[in-house]
Amino acid sequence: MSSERQQDSSERRRSSARRAALGVLIRAFPGRTTILALLALLSGAPAALFALLVGRLVGQLPDVVTGGFDSAEGRRVVTTLVLIGTVLVVQEAVSLLRLLATTDLQKRMDEYLLARVMTTTMAVPGLELFEDPELAAATNRAASVARYGPGELISGLSYRWTSLSRGLAATILVATIWPVAAGCLLVLWLVVSQHLQADFYRANPFWTDPLRRAVYLNRLTYLPDWAKELRIFGLTGWIVDEFSTEWQQVMAELWRTRRVGYRTTTLLTAVILAANIVVMVLAARAALRGDLELATLTVLVQGLFAMAMLASQDGDIWIENGAIPVPDVLVHERAATAITPAPDPTARSATGLPARGISFEGVRFSYPSRDRPVYDGLDLTIEAGRSLAVVGLNGAGKTTLIKLLTGLLHPQDGRITVDGIDLADLDPTSWRRSVAAIFQDFIHYQLPARDNIGFGSVEELRTPDVDARVLAAAGRAGADTIIERLPTGLDTVLSRRHDGGVDLSGGQWQRIALARAMAAVSAGARVLVLDEPTAHLDVRAEADLYDRFLDLTHGLTSIVISHRFSTVRRADRIVVLDGGRITEDGTHDELVAAGGRYSSLFRTQAMRYHGEDRDTAVEAGVRDA
Repeated sequence: MSSERQQDSSERRRSSARRAALGVLIRAFPGRTTILALLALLSGAPAALFALLVGRLVGQLPDVVTGGFDSAEGRRVVTTLVLIGTVLVVQEAVSLLRLLATTDLQKRMDEYLLARVMTTTMAVPGLELFEDPELAAATNRAASVARYGPGELISGLSYRWTSLSRGLAATILVATIWPVAAGCLLVLWLVVSQHLQADFYRANPFWTDPLRRAVYLNRLTYLPDWAKELRIFGLTGWIVDEFSTEWQQVMAELWRTRRVGYRTTTLLTAVILAANIVVMVLAARAALRGDLELATLTVLVQGLFAMAMLASQDGDIWIENGAIPVPDVLVHERAATAITPAPDPTARSATGLPARGISFEGVRFSYPSRDRPVYDGLDLTIEAGRSLAVVGLNGAGKTTLIKLLTGLLHPQDGRITVDGIDLADLDPTSWRRSVAAIFQDFIHYQLPARDNIGFGSVEELRTPDVDARVLAAAGRAGADTIIERLPTGLDTVLSRRHDGGVDLSGGQWQRIALARAMAAVSAGARVLVLDEPTAHLDVRAEADLYDRFLDLTHGLTSIVISHRFSTVRRADRIVVLDGGRITEDGTHDELVAAGGRYSSLFRTQAMRYHGEDRDTAVEAGVRDA
């Protein structure tokens, strides 16, 4: 009983998905959908005309044998042959037009749904779609639209509508000769169609766990990010064996479910076969008695065979694949709309801010998936034009601080102010243009070097002097030498997966990311956020960045997050985050002298350099430890 309820629920979900997908298609492309439906409907007419003309030809041939092609009967046969040829040409023309319409609408539907998901996701100004578990799951499901290929819905509908059109045209053909037979066979073929569709979905393994695991294991084998580890740990054989095991389970489930409807399928097949045989036997007897002309019998037999198209399942798998993601796209849109604030015409511009400072006042924040808050009454003032370093153990909330500062997340209690203005009252776009932030997990864009740096000020990428601006930003970050060594300079794509592309080392990528931040600063950003700016740099590159630190942060409100105390000590002021609050606040020398958590962490890190080459230690900035 549980299995039956599960099947009914699955069937309802599929029907709902089909209705939703068809509704989206019609609303998005009403004209093109109508044209496709009309072309599919027209596909049935040439087939029916062909059957009629073949019947007519069969009826005319005996007279031609007697009178020859020069006779009136012969001329009628020639006319019939010409008409048959014309019908075949028309049929091919309609098929070609239908194919063109299908391909065009398929591509449009692919782009339309993908664009809807992208637009919906990017319209949410914060990170709620990624931080909240339920919203993140809905986003992931909507993003899978690309994997299924929503445009396949169009191909499936085209085939399905064409099959139904030809089947119904054949039914009308049979009905003109023998209405009772056409009515009975129509009912039987529709019953068979419904059963085959239900049997197909019952056997369809796309919802089973073994197939998901098999598909996942298959993907592991050709994704470049995993290629090294699979080979180093000797997992190649294990992956192949596990894939085979999971796929065998898929096939076992497939045949198990097929056996459920085997008897019904056999019975219906026998009934429809017997019904067709009875009709043909009765028609043959009528023809032998002279009650049915040979031409009419020929048309009837062709119609009986073509009525099988009513039960055709051609295109159903494509309809299924195309419809699957549509409800998830709609759910994602509703969720995103619910959390996206309406534009506030009274929002204040953030241009020129901050002039005095940024303040966290009693800020409380907790992620939806965690019981313990990250901050519970955080108070912090960041003075404008000065550099602040934030120190803390992993999980202390350092990166969360930056997300709140940039407006990507919002506090549940308390407030964040910029020159006394609540951050919630500032125009978010304007404020983010005032902030240049490079996170530790910055993006490696597989795009030209120009874009990788210029994205810091995307509005200026189309200006005539863009290259000069990009090179100036690269120079400030020490990335100019990297650009000089690229095969085609700023035009070089930073990925080996493109012809002529070049991949960079971790330290080189970090320089490019810093250059991106400098591009934003050059465009007017007044707040510079550097999250682990030296994480991927070697000792000498790190020392070079320290030498540039004062230049990079001069005149800016700077926040630096780093585990490297050689970076932290250069800041005007240092705070220690612990337990969701500021526990220490001061300069490097003051905090070391205080003997607290900062001093302990600094001396622990400095001990690594004891006994090493003095120059290395000096470059690391810990000689005073």
